[in-house]
Amino acid sequence: MEKRTILAFILMLLVLFLYQTYFSPKPQEVKEKVAGTERVEKKAKEEKIVPETPLPKATAKEMVVENEVFKITFTEAGGGIRSVKLKKYRESVKENKEKEILEDIGPYLSIPAFRLISEEKIWQETSCQGYASNSQVKDKPEEITFKCDLSDGGKVKKTYRLYPSEYVIDLKIEVEPKEKGRPAVDIAAFSIKRKTYNFKGPVLFNGRSLEQVEKIDKKRDVRDSYKYAGLDEGYFAVLWVPEHEIPDLTIMKSGPDLPVLRLSPKSGSVSGRLFFGPKKTEVLKSLNVKAEKIIDFGWFDIIAKPLVMLLNLSHRMTKNYGIDIILLTILIKIIFHPLTLKSYKSMKEMQRLQPQIMKLREKYKDNREKLNQELMELYRRRGINPMSGCLPMLIQIPVFFALYKALTGAIELRHAPFFLWIRDLSEPEDLFSFTLLGFSIPVRILPLVMGVTQVIQQKMTPTGGDPMQEKIMLFMPIFFTFLFWGFPSGLVLYWLVNNVVSIFQQLMINKKVR
Repeated sequence: MEKRTILAFILMLLVLFLYQTYFSPKPQEVKEKVAGTERVEKKAKEEKIVPETPLPKATAKEMVVENEVFKITFTEAGGGIRSVKLKKYRESVKENKEKEILEDIGPYLSIPAFRLISEEKIWQETSCQGYASNSQVKDKPEEITFKCDLSDGGKVKKTYRLYPSEYVIDLKIEVEPKEKGRPAVDIAAFSIKRKTYNFKGPVLFNGRSLEQVEKIDKKRDVRDSYKYAGLDEGYFAVLWVPEHEIPDLTIMKSGPDLPVLRLSPKSGSVSGRLFFGPKKTEVLKSLNVKAEKIIDFGWFDIIAKPLVMLLNLSHRMTKNYGIDIILLTILIKIIFHPLTLKSYKSMKEMQRLQPQIMKLREKYKDNREKLNQELMELYRRRGINPMSGCLPMLIQIPVFFALYKALTGAIELRHAPFFLWIRDLSEPEDLFSFTLLGFSIPVRILPLVMGVTQVIQQKMTPTGGDPMQEKIMLFMPIFFTFLFWGFPSGLVLYWLVNNVVSIFQQLMINKKVR
């Protein structure tokens, strides 16, 4: 293999290694957490922008209302929402528990929590009485109403409307305060605890472009018009879609991992829609505010979205995303087969030219510029592009990262099973583990099989006869196996199938190219 090809290969491995090391989620160590408790608590107090004024305790009466897609627990503690569970999604493949999109996060356990703010004073609901027309929303919309007393003597009325099969709740809050002040509604759906490479945090769409708020160093007031604002959790989202009068919006935080949206209406009422659900294109499109914009795969968005579309198209027939990944890999290999053939021919020709190349290197070993000129002339006469051997490998890089982003960000691939023990293509394979020297070592078959196919493919690939290059290449399958050990099983499956198809391509090409 020509040296430039080796260099490209090594660079690709380096990129993959850095990607896994610095961008994949890392579990926090318990010891570090305990040792740093005081420091973290102190830092959290300094960072908090929103005062933690507790709502009434969670001993208040609760009402559970559910429709086809979610189960909502309303509480008279503030007349808010204590929990939203998505009935069609699970917390994990190991637990048969419904996915809870809201967390019990201290002062914001009731969502949305109404607060009346005037200078440094905060009034909130002291008591609420709720009424639900029906606990099951089946054939028609149902309303849940709360009437609350404010600590300043004022009144608040909250009305929620649920629909039989939608992830949307209509919300209207009417307030009649006795004290002067401006109403405010705080929405804090979840804390951003688990760090991933996919964006998680507040989002804002102004009708033209989507803004992802990476850091909240201080309060940020949004006074311009906006179509929706919310909190992106990766696979799921909580969105606020205003209607009629658009309340002013403030993005802030309470603690290092808890983003908060504060809605401040210009009048004494707030009305709009709350969305609690999956980041699924057809579901988000139904909001009619371009909410599907929050499905964003970053730099590789332009490749990842077509990949997901192809996988979904194939899934209509196969009903198995593992098979869909296999079919997608084969399709990509077929599309780029002419390029692979050209690359292989070029590498074979480079192999034949090695004696002449070695002579030129010996002859011009003290004149680098002249050596390069002579090599380029030799390649030109023989019609060889020395970089063509790298092309098939380089093409795999954007596809690889796009598929990685899709597996870790597309709701369709979350908890997608393949067969037998591979129950989630978006997570590393989970066969079983054993303990060695106090460490839990997971046993995974796909990376091992992939490593074997890497060895076979490498043996079949033409080399330039350079002993040093061959020694370097011997370590590649080992490094690849180690590297892919912690990757999602869907990604390992893609690379494994890519290797197998490449081996068959190589056998076919060997018969044609002698």
